[in-house]
Amino acid sequence: MIIKNINFKYNDNEIYKNFNIEFKRGKINCIIGKSGCGKTTLLNYISQKYCFENKKIAFVFQNDNLIPWENIYVNLKIIAKQYFDKEKIEKEIDKILKDIGLIEFKNSYPNELSGGMRQRINFARALIGSPDIILMDEPFKSLDIKSKHEMINLVMELRKKSIVTIILVTHSIDEIIKLSDIVYLLGGRPVRILETAEGVKIKNIVENLYKSIDEFN
Repeated sequence: MIIKNINFKYNDNEIYKNFNIEFKRGKINCIIGKSGCGKTTLLNYISQKYCFENKKIAFVFQNDNLIPWENIYVNLKIIAKQYFDKEKIEKEIDKILKDIGLIEFKNSYPNELSGGMRQRINFARALIGSPDIILMDEPFKSLDIKSKHEMINLVMELRKKSIVTIILVTHSIDEIIKLSDIVYLLGGRPVRILETAEGVKIKNIVENLYKSIDEFN
């Protein structure tokens, strides 16, 4: 999955110039770098590019954006009806809710769920329709430690059942080490890839980077 010649300016600030990056298909590709370096801008570019190419793109944000006056089933149905025939919708939603361990909350409303549970629903929504690519922008940032670890474990389990390509932006050491198949460190102006790491080398890049956490964030 190669993306070439990205060019983007904000006012007179040149964020990307002839930027190229190759992501691993069917893997979790982790993008890291200082806040404001252009990581979210890259996700937005990818979403626009692949929508034009008729690829199925799903986004997982920090906020779940669930409709508060609709129950969980209806929140998921809004997305599911874009992909499934009417008679298949409930079956597909039930399957996804079982996969994330929340089938018993199918008829509950968002305000009846914890933050971690709502974020599970947020991730489940992204899985509907078997997307080609899931873009995740610091999705677990607002969660407590317990909920965050539960979400990390959930993503690790669900990716075993799917060959979806995930592109994850994060500052979290746990997420980088536990989830990433490959890490890209971005920085500079215009943005460039400062370093990449796969496998056992991921831990090395994290250790070097987080010698100064304040500088990274």
